[in-house]
Amino acid sequence: MKLITAAQMRAIEKSSVEAGASLEQLMENAGLAVAEAVRDEFGKHSELFGKRIAIFIGPGNNGTDGFVAGRHLAKWGTNVIAVLCAKRNSPDPKQDSALEAGVTVVNGIGDSDSEILHTLLESTDLIIDAILGIGSSRAITAPISTITFAAIESGVPVVALDLPTGLNSDTGEFDVAGLPADRTLMLGYPKLGAAIAADPSVTGEVSVLDIGIPEGLDSQVNAELITEHLAASFLPERPLIGHKGTFGSTLIIAGSKDFLGAVTMATDAATRSGVGLTFVATPEPAYRHIAGDIREAMYRSLPVNADDILNASEAAKAVLDLAVKSTSVTIGPGLGTSSAARKFVSTVLSEIDDEIPLVLDADALNILSLSHLWWERFTSPAILTPHPGEMGRLMGITPTEVQNNRLRRAQEAAKKFNKIVLLKGASTLVAAPDGRVAVSPWINTGLAKGGSGDVLAGLLGGLVAQQPGQLFEMAVLSVFVHGYAAESARQDLGETGMRATDVIERLGLFYRDAIQLDFN
Repeated sequence: MKLITAAQMRAIEKSSVEAGASLEQLMENAGLAVAEAVRDEFGKHSELFGKRIAIFIGPGNNGTDGFVAGRHLAKWGTNVIAVLCAKRNSPDPKQDSALEAGVTVVNGIGDSDSEILHTLLESTDLIIDAILGIGSSRAITAPISTITFAAIESGVPVVALDLPTGLNSDTGEFDVAGLPADRTLMLGYPKLGAAIAADPSVTGEVSVLDIGIPEGLDSQVNAELITEHLAASFLPERPLIGHKGTFGSTLIIAGSKDFLGAVTMATDAATRSGVGLTFVATPEPAYRHIAGDIREAMYRSLPVNADDILNASEAAKAVLDLAVKSTSVTIGPGLGTSSAARKFVSTVLSEIDDEIPLVLDADALNILSLSHLWWERFTSPAILTPHPGEMGRLMGITPTEVQNNRLRRAQEAAKKFNKIVLLKGASTLVAAPDGRVAVSPWINTGLAKGGSGDVLAGLLGGLVAQQPGQLFEMAVLSVFVHGYAAESARQDLGETGMRATDVIERLGLFYRDAIQLDFN
């Protein structure tokens, strides 16, 4: 499902006109679709006739769509009041048509109109927000902020037309004076900003309405929401005559004497990915405690000195020998960033066969961030899996700067490093050097706990081992499978009580459920 920015939506509208669909017809289609959706919503509970609906009208096309919706609702027996939230161009044919259909138009932008607005809202059943839509790019100030605050204070349910006022269609940033919606009716396409918003609750329930845009006009769009059908289309094939060699082998390089859980969770997740063989290389102090914890995996102890400090050169040699037998390698969970670990990781990355795809997670990323211009020397195909803090260290910026524009930072990093970047967090992003971006639909605070990243890294390594030539696709698939399992854990246990190990136990659910999907 393509995710559209404001500029891309305007380009698609222009192309629609060139293809024979007039802007006039698109606006008529949009207004009718919104009115029908509102009618259907009321129909779930009571009759539409006699309901009082206030439509907040903005200065541009969003307000025009609001007038069209209001015209239809008035014809169906609704008491519609259009509240002007900004000056509009004159003449205004859609406003005139709405007036003829029985819509009452009031001014909401004068100093003396505040009391009138509050009185109106006291008897209003529904607000339709048609103020800004995708036109929200500046800070919201009076008089619009006065109107949005009055709406919030009233407690009246809000349906947003295209986007809630205050939600940036490109970045997902939400203005403090914005108007959160209980339901958002997006026109033509889902909007990128809503998919990556830090607070998804501002959109409420989201529907995408068909407004008659001709097909084939979105080829320039490179952002996509990860749907279950998209994820299922990336699942590695499992031929009936396959054997363990058919499904690849993954090597997990992880753990230390201080971090035992990371390597075990990554290993457990890898064995549930469908991979044929899972190798684990971990330092001797960790090996003594965890070897055999995951019975399906094969463990190798990495040598240490008398003080239990990793012998970097000997450990690297052992890992490189194992890597020859592997079709993917995951490095990082729980390794630590000691001088020995740094030397070990640097040696492995510089000497490993550059045809083997890598998953670099956790401490591997922290070690890379300490190396000047590392991306100019590191040519292996790889997926980087940073959280915002690790991304900040890699990019030389603060985590806040990462979070302020996650999409831009992920794209910048993917292009700069020439690697796939999987930026973890709410609405995890997968960015490719060629500009493609996939956005996870999953937002689950139950994943904001230690171990979640280790699970994702192990799962990803196992999937890459099965499709080593499809790094972007396997990163997208891993994000969806991980989120799908976490959603099941949330439903069963709640966000507070669920653990990373609960997610691991459910990693097989999507593989099972995907069989039921209809691809016709």
